[in-house]
Amino acid sequence: MLEIAPTVYISPRMNPGVRSRAWETLEGWFSAEPQGSVVMVWRDMNETGGVGIKTLGEPPRELVEVDGLWLVKRVL
Repeated sequence: MLEIAPTVYISPRMNPGVRSRAWETLEGWFSAEPQGSVVMVWRDMNETGGVGIKTLGEPPRELVEVDGLWLVKRVL
């Protein structure tokens, strides 16, 4: 993966198996030290806008679909 900014990594061609293993590792790290947040974004033509999204941690947000768009809703 390429680090395009501090702590921001991309890999436009990561296959689903590698992505799943990377996410499992991130979940393990996060459960051991739950600080900050983790966001994973990937191309998924079966999702709205062609993008799959997973999140862990703060700030609490909820992804909602509105008229075919993903919007972020703040959880109070």
